[in-house]
Amino acid sequence: MSAFLGWIHYWLYKKIRLVVEREQLLYEKAEELCGPMAEEIRATVWESYGEPLPDVDLAEVIDHTNIHGWLQRQITLAETREAAVVKGMVDHCGDAGLNAAAEVFATHGKQCGHAAQVSGQYDLTGADGIYRALNDYFLNGMPCDQADMLVVNTPEQVAWENTVCLKGRNWNAANIDAAVMRSLYQQWLAGFVQAANPAFYFEQTVVDKNGVPAVRNEIRRK
Repeated sequence: MSAFLGWIHYWLYKKIRLVVEREQLLYEKAEELCGPMAEEIRATVWESYGEPLPDVDLAEVIDHTNIHGWLQRQITLAETREAAVVKGMVDHCGDAGLNAAAEVFATHGKQCGHAAQVSGQYDLTGADGIYRALNDYFLNGMPCDQADMLVVNTPEQVAWENTVCLKGRNWNAANIDAAVMRSLYQQWLAGFVQAANPAFYFEQTVVDKNGVPAVRNEIRRK
């Protein structure tokens, strides 16, 4: 990445901010479900991982001497903090907490998909256009990580695979089962695709890549 702020830094910052936004929605849902316990969850999480970034211009908060490192750290903090909130909801409220978190992820995905749809910036008539829009909203590591491999890219179907989950280490740090977080993110992705164009759907499966399990994500026409 450049040593100067450019569009790619603002692009990544926007996606980090969306994770922070979803964290706030989780707290609001936890308050509906658990009452005062939500504030205890928030206090515990912020004590461990710090408070979320304020909603200000990137130039006001970034470390200009270490742009790449600062952005990487914010990804780690945002994803770990989010996972810790989910863990708190599950620990205190059980299945009801998990169901509430799932509702937040699905709703937030739909909100982002709708925002892409009404923005007029994307051609969402095909799976390939939906995938391009998705990459402007879905945080999946730094641009240089390149964890996903695009294997199909047509208007009818887009498929991408990865053998390494970049979020996994942050979920582990929050001490939450990766399967729980993976399920929540599936619902976010499904919500995004549905809202972007109801003629398509999202599906995630595990496939074998030369003896190594890989997660396969697909956007398909119904």
